[in-house]
Amino acid sequence: MKKFLLLCLVLLGFQNAQAAPNLSKSVTEIVTEPDPFAQGQYEFGATAGYLVSPVFAKKGRPKLNYAQVDLSLGMMLTSPAPLFGKNCLRGNWEALVNVCGMKVVSGPDGFLAGGRLLLRYNFVQPEARWVPFCQIGAGILGDDVYENRDQRLIGSGLEFTLVADAGLRYFINRCWAAILMADFEHISNANTASRNVGVNAAGGMLGLGYFF
Repeated sequence: MKKFLLLCLVLLGFQNAQAAPNLSKSVTEIVTEPDPFAQGQYEFGATAGYLVSPVFAKKGRPKLNYAQVDLSLGMMLTSPAPLFGKNCLRGNWEALVNVCGMKVVSGPDGFLAGGRLLLRYNFVQPEARWVPFCQIGAGILGDDVYENRDQRLIGSGLEFTLVADAGLRYFINRCWAAILMADFEHISNANTASRNVGVNAAGGMLGLGYFF
């Protein structure tokens, strides 16, 4: 009987030794979190800032400065990889839907609000806390500035907008990042109205991003 019990204990110990590595592997897989920039991951961003117009325009162009708030939802289209075979340009592509609102602070009084589609490239190095990015986009704005007929900058209640931005994220932790962004925007109605001088504005934005 003693030999039988001893044999059972040896077999039980051998079975547990085989199961332990598999258990360790499954626990590791559970606690490992995905890369925030992996394909299929999402990012929600909220930024606010101030833009000044005119820029890149002839002297004497009317002034239109505004405060702006943006909300964006992005999806990672690709996982980080070298760009053009260069690791220094390693990164991924992200598509974003953006809604924005602007309040004119200096110039013809009024609001502008609308939505844009953006394409962003994130410069992602392994384990980096600082992640630069650049983006371009286009969209449509509704406004009430056009009701002021003393100005010719914005001549329609429906305007088009083009944007080109460069920014920098600082990751506070895996999910949260602070955002600093330089923003250039063009607003016009593409000559669909009699007044269409347009707005060329540049400024800075600050905000937070949440990755999930």
